[in-house]
Amino acid sequence: MKGILPHVAAFAFASALALVVWSRGDQAGDSSAKERVEVWGGTKERVESIRFESPTRTVSLDARKDATGTYYVGVVDKEETSRPKPAASADAGAPPPPEAPAKRTTTRFIGVKEAGELAGKLAPLLAVRQLGAVAPARAEEFGFDKPEGTLKVKVGGAEQVLIMGGTTPGGQERYAKREPGGLVYAVSGDVVQTLLGAESRLLERELHGFADADVTRLRVTRGGKSREAVSMPDKKGAWADAQQPGKLDETLGNWLAKVGRLHVTEYVEKPAAPLTPESAIMRIEYFGGAKPLGFLELYKTPGEKGNDYFVRTEYGRWYVKVLSSAGEQVEQDLASIVK
Repeated sequence: MKGILPHVAAFAFASALALVVWSRGDQAGDSSAKERVEVWGGTKERVESIRFESPTRTVSLDARKDATGTYYVGVVDKEETSRPKPAASADAGAPPPPEAPAKRTTTRFIGVKEAGELAGKLAPLLAVRQLGAVAPARAEEFGFDKPEGTLKVKVGGAEQVLIMGGTTPGGQERYAKREPGGLVYAVSGDVVQTLLGAESRLLERELHGFADADVTRLRVTRGGKSREAVSMPDKKGAWADAQQPGKLDETLGNWLAKVGRLHVTEYVEKPAAPLTPESAIMRIEYFGGAKPLGFLELYKTPGEKGNDYFVRTEYGRWYVKVLSSAGEQVEQDLASIVK
């Protein structure tokens, strides 16, 4: 009996320890998730520029500030290779046609929300772990023999540089080497993925930074005439003329719904035909109570296939091209809104 007691005691101790570890598992996991290695410091407010250079594309984001807040001017210069058409069956024995020369395209855009979130991930830049220096003979093992690209982030006047290597075995992180110094880290792979798709992932899609629910009053101006409207709090998306705030105006509400369907297709810094506020088809000013929230101006210019429509807002900064069909619907019904 005495020989069994030590085993029983050991089993009881192990069970108690396991229970404690199990009961605290979530807390331990939360703690380890917060344990990150700082590659460099800073805050997103101090990020001046972000640049990613790879063999086939260069991405740059330059931070700007105005009365509305911080925004980023993005430029993507990439190389696109046209694939040759497959040979016909009759020419199956013929050598494949030569590849078409690579075509370089440049896309310029405005980034706000997503670009700001990227800046927040890069200052401070926190790695999952630090691996230390890697011998040149092991460069292929970490993907540094053929790196994905070079990331350069300017924070508070100092440029920080990372050489981006291959993905880690799990595929969630990517190896990155600090330059100068050569220290290797495992960083979130999302950073590189975002930059590789910058023209779609960082381009700001929203026309405004405020929510629709924030707007309680607006003013529509057309050809020197204007009209004010107020929202009806008890009915979502319902509007009334400011002179009759209790009377639902369905025509106005339907028109504003069409304005809400104007979406970004591309950013245009300088349209071919000069545009001025005076040449706008119409202008909407948005208010939250007495506080100005922003504006929207709609423009029309002759295009290759009919008319092109552009929008300018406080959030997009540049002119934004929208679908011609959507812009045309807004213009057609405008005469029934401001008479």
